[in-house]
Amino acid sequence: MGLAIANKPEGPFIDQGKFFLSQEIGVANSIDAFYMEDDEKKYLFWGSFHGIYAVELADDGKSVKGEKVHIGYNHLEASYVHKKDGKYYYFGSEGSCCDGANSSYRVRVAVSDNILGPYLDKAGNDIKLGNFGEVILSGNSENYGFAGPGHNGHIMTDDAGDDWILYHAIPKGNPLLQNGASRRPLMLDKLIWKDGWPTIERGVPSLSSKPAPKFN
Repeated sequence: MGLAIANKPEGPFIDQGKFFLSQEIGVANSIDAFYMEDDEKKYLFWGSFHGIYAVELADDGKSVKGEKVHIGYNHLEASYVHKKDGKYYYFGSEGSCCDGANSSYRVRVAVSDNILGPYLDKAGNDIKLGNFGEVILSGNSENYGFAGPGHNGHIMTDDAGDDWILYHAIPKGNPLLQNGASRRPLMLDKLIWKDGWPTIERGVPSLSSKPAPKFN
């Protein structure tokens, strides 16, 4: 896991070196980094099907501070944490991301009162102890829909106060690129909050155009 810094989004990014190697930190397949600042502290979440972990970073964000914390079980990757109304919502993806129309990727969510967990589902199950978490997004059942939605990125709030989630999914009718890799276009859907939990309409990718986020 490494770091590069730029003064603007388009770069140039200057290499700052590594945070750690998988064998140094004791977490196999140390990928899927997610960075978050909270209460003037900096955190790094990471992991892919070998446990999800988090660690606090130094004040300048350039090195690890303290010991890693176990967040999630081996069924998850693609970590994302969203803070809302004083709670921390962990979003993670499970299943196969890249098997074309047969991809089983889907998104699970758990919630905590603390950024470092424990993260629990509605039944109170801790996601670091097993295949737990609330499924909020999975593939369409229709043959013309999308398979394997997941690895969500930035959750944005528009000027109307609505939240929107970015993720990728595979069109079942045209699932592969010319080189055989899965085609994974970027998707956007509205998050609908119900009883303190994020949901997506029907729990699947939209199949038709929807109103866009509102930005002034």
